[in-house]
Order: sequence, then structure tokens, then C-alpha cells
Amino acid sequence: MFKPERKVIEFNEILKRKEKSNVLFFNYDNEAFMNTGIQESGGTPSFASTTTGPAGEKIPGKIGVKQDLVTPFAFYGTKSLFLATTNPAYPADFMGKVADALKSNGSSFIQSYSSCMRGWRHGAKDAFKISKLATDCGYWPLYTIRVKDGIPKFSYYRGLTIDKDKFVEYLKSMGKFKHLFKPKFMEKKIDEIIFYTQQRNEKLISLIRQFGTEKEIDFYKVDRKRLQPQQHLHPGHGLCPGCGAGMVLNQMATAATAVAGNNIIYVNNTSCVEVSTAKDNVISWKVPWVHHLFESGATIAEAISVTKKILKSKGLYKNEIPYVIHIGGDGSTYDIGFQFLKAAMIRTSSFVEMNEYLNQK
Repeated sequence: MFKPERKVIEFNEILKRKEKSNVLFFNYDNEAFMNTGIQESGGTPSFASTTTGPAGEKIPGKIGVKQDLVTPFAFYGTKSLFLATTNPAYPADFMGKVADALKSNGSSFIQSYSSCMRGWRHGAKDAFKISKLATDCGYWPLYTIRVKDGIPKFSYYRGLTIDKDKFVEYLKSMGKFKHLFKPKFMEKKIDEIIFYTQQRNEKLISLIRQFGTEKEIDFYKVDRKRLQPQQHLHPGHGLCPGCGAGMVLNQMATAATAVAGNNIIYVNNTSCVEVSTAKDNVISWKVPWVHHLFESGATIAEAISVTKKILKSKGLYKNEIPYVIHIGGDGSTYDIGFQFLKAAMIRTSSFVEMNEYLNQK
């Protein structure tokens, strides 16, 4: 019988830790190449309609599955790594994980659900409802993996149980799945999406049973009324109305402000966030922010972190080492930049931690 216990993690206690991440690699997952025209990516779910894989009479959208990124990272034998999924519809869990990631040794990777009203074809006002439904139906489970000396420990918050009624409601809420319901009801395809999701969740449950912590449910306790407003972005942005990335950025920056103040550097791959927060040569960022390409942003973030540590170890940098967050969309995470991301993550969670000259925090 699977009867996990709940572990309460106080946000204020996280802030008191001396541990510090080398780089937090952050993927906001909107399930396609959105800023270049809604093209299919490795993050696109089965049978979703995109501009490069449109739903037609013969082929009903994407043929293939949504790739699992988070879980495989746990088994690369890294020294110290924090991995998690988040959803802005659950802000306490979201901000707790961002703070936890930044205050954990090694490096971190967070993958966040990020709705796209334009690419998914839903109303702007429905973004929060759809985001919440994604976790409640079992499509986007919220879980965490903490790796120490190569051994992963799995825990979770919610979303591991499939609710078929809510799952169908979730699919119906977006135009990218409209063809599965009209002009005819494609029950077999809908069941296939649910089946692959359920298989993924059952594997996660098995991993929690095998590699679980003593208390397997993480419950982040965050007094949001006491949190200071984020200080990293100016008000307003160029994102579409109802864009999930807007919610993601606000919550991420709020948690990062609580942890780092303004001692932080963001590296942002070419993506919706990059385009929308750096329009007309006037950026929305109040803190240092670097734009780089799909394939190389992760290594630039790593280079910034390591360079600061090298200078500090040589007595050439007197200030506190800054926190570094790398922001990427689907292109830099699933596809074009995946190899660079994987390599940078392994180096910052293993090579840097193993080098006595780079242990500056």
C-alpha cells in the first residue's frame, strides 16, 4: 500500500541555509517552438496540432510522445543536483522549489508548466484554470528529485493520479486537441494520450517507492503575504495576454528576490521570454541579464558562474558570488540546445563541486 507521509518545508528555513546552487537551469515548457511560429518540438504531446504537424484527415497531429526530461537527469551519476517540476497554478510549491533549488549545492533544473494561449488556442482568461487542471488531472505531476553523490531521492506534491474525466476536460479546453473531438470523437487517440501519461506516472510512483525519502510528500509552507514583490523585472511585458510564462516569471523572480536580493545574473535563450522582455533594445530586466542562442545559453550561464568562482579564488573578485539562473524554452531544452544543457548541468553539479578551488559560495 502506497501511504506516504508529508514533510513540511518552511520557506524561511530555506532562506537561512548556507548551501548555494552554481546554476539554476529553468525550462518554461509551452510544448512547442512558440516564438518562431508554433512548430512541433520534443515537448509537444501526442496528437497535438502544430504548424509543422497540423491535424489532418490522415494524421491527427503529432505522431510521437512528449519526452521525459526531468527523471533521466537523476541517473547521470552527478554529485549534487536538485530536480523538480512546477506549475504556477500552485504558487507556494513553485516558489518553494525555486528557493530550494537556489539554496542547494551543485546545480539545479526546474521544468515548469507554461500555458500558451496562442499556440494552444485557448482564451486568455482560461490560463490559470487550464494550468491547474493539468496537474489535477494527472497530466503534469509535481515532484522533486534530490541527488547526492549519485543517489537520487524522489518525493512529490500532487498530480500522480489520473482522473480520466478531468483529463478529457483538460484536452477539450484547448484548440490544439479540438480535432480529437470534432468532427468525430477519436476515443482511441484520447485513450492513447491518457495511457502514455499513466505509464509515465506509474514509473514515477515506482521510483518513489524504490528511491523515496522517509517522508515522500513535500509541502512547502510559504507566507505569501510576507513576501516582498519581485525586484528583477519592471512592470509589464510583451508576452501575450494570458501567457503562462508571465505567471512563471513573476513567481520565479519573487522567490529569487527573496533568496538573492539583486545579486543575481539571468541568462536567457532565444525564446518568447527573451523576445518579450527585450523589445526595441529596451529590456524589462532591472538586474544583469544576458541573451544567448538556443544552443549555447546553458554553457554561457555555466561560464559566468565558474568565472566568478575562479576570480574569487584568486582574490580578484571581492564581492559575493552571484546567483545564476538560465531561462530556456523548448528549443534550448528539448531539442537544439539539449546536449549543451546536459553537459553544463553535469559539469556544474559534479566537476565544479569536486574542484577544491571552485568551492566558493
